[in-house]
Amino acid sequence: MLKKFVHAVDAFNEFVGKYVALLILPLVFVVVYEVIARKVFRAPTIWAFEMTVYFYGMHFMLGAAYTLLHDRHVRIDILASKLPYKVQLWISIITFLLIFLPFVGGLSYAAVQYAAHAWAVNEHSWSAWKPPLYPYKTVMPVALIMLLVQGLARFIRDIYRLKGEEI
Repeated sequence: MLKKFVHAVDAFNEFVGKYVALLILPLVFVVVYEVIARKVFRAPTIWAFEMTVYFYGMHFMLGAAYTLLHDRHVRIDILASKLPYKVQLWISIITFLLIFLPFVGGLSYAAVQYAAHAWAVNEHSWSAWKPPLYPYKTVMPVALIMLLVQGLARFIRDIYRLKGEEI
């Protein structure tokens, strides 16, 4: 049962991560469009900056679980990498329980509240363009919950590895 859960979470985040990577294409398009409009035609847009922030934010946040799946988050493990494999697993398990779970769990809870408020008040940007913010703010709890669940899958995988099994 747990092995199926881990495989399902990994497969989901692998799928989402590959498609989220494609958000770089509209991001580049918007930036290039804005540069040409501003520098060549001297006609800057009112929407390009916010679209750039939205695309980059979605790209960054929704890619977090994929990054964890492939163990590519930035970390300093100079000391831990020199320790025996089982000690590294114990460190991973303990840091999940003491740091990752409370931090990402708390952020997830707060992000759900944040997005719910944006939906409740039909929140829009303060700019002249005034796009709705609630879809963008919904990305935050979705991405954090994906990261939390991927962290849980990693925790389960580490427990199995500690027992000498691979998932």
